[in-house]
Amino acid sequence: MSAASSAAVTFAIPFYTGTAYLARTLASVVAQADGNWQAVVCDDGPEQGVEEIVRGCGDARVRYLRNPRNLGMAGNFNQCLDVAETDLVTVLHADDELMSSYCGTMRAAAARHPQAAAIFARVAIIDERGQPRFSLTDLVKDRLINPAPDQELTLEGEAGVRALLKGNFIAAPTLCYRKSTVGARRFREGLKFVLDWEMTTGLLLDGKTLVGLPTRCYRYRRHDEAATSKYTRTQLRFHEESAFYDEMRDQARARGWDDCVKVAAAKRFLKLNLTYRSLKSAAMLELGEARRGFRLLREL
Repeated sequence: MSAASSAAVTFAIPFYTGTAYLARTLASVVAQADGNWQAVVCDDGPEQGVEEIVRGCGDARVRYLRNPRNLGMAGNFNQCLDVAETDLVTVLHADDELMSSYCGTMRAAAARHPQAAAIFARVAIIDERGQPRFSLTDLVKDRLINPAPDQELTLEGEAGVRALLKGNFIAAPTLCYRKSTVGARRFREGLKFVLDWEMTTGLLLDGKTLVGLPTRCYRYRRHDEAATSKYTRTQLRFHEESAFYDEMRDQARARGWDDCVKVAAAKRFLKLNLTYRSLKSAAMLELGEARRGFRLLREL
């Protein structure tokens, strides 16, 4: 049996830009304490030298795949799921790092929860140099919005959807999907910021379950060139989040989930986050950014 067919987890990495970070990401994959994995880099970007970085890992479990055409963010995420040769798949962001315990943690949790469509964990926030970084937004999500950060958590049905609508506390790239349970559901084309949120709530609407772990086994990088930072500066994230809340409000109403309707209609975490960022911009004398933020807040 080949290493690929016997591997328990695939780390599927959607790459667009950032070769320096990619090298660190792959090094964290190779350093897994549990060696029962394989990895594939799905290259969707314009940068040269990506295949050489993959080969530089010196590990046959890591392979390179150049997309025949540009698939876009959602398309490349779906490519990652589709080309994985194992049932368990993590769509690992190309600028993040795994802790050495990630693979073993996910394999053990998947064995404990064979019904789960996906399993997620908590994260440590790092900066562009790999050093610890404080993030108020991530702290609020982890400690205040996550309903049970210090114990295993099962999300399902109306209660699970309501929990996620209060704020998307799942760190998306920690999700380890079980393809056989996920079925045909994929990331929705056209979305950028709420891709994972739409995916996880969609799985719950499909009747699937998600399991959260209290363990921190993933290093999530916050830096100015990250897609999230760019979408915040352009306000794309806030527009997408608002439209997503509207959609979820309508879906919840159709199901008679009145509590979910109220949470989605309130858009509370979105408004709080936008207020915080606008005040922060004002304090830093970035007055144009602050005005844009408060203007959007009034529109919401």
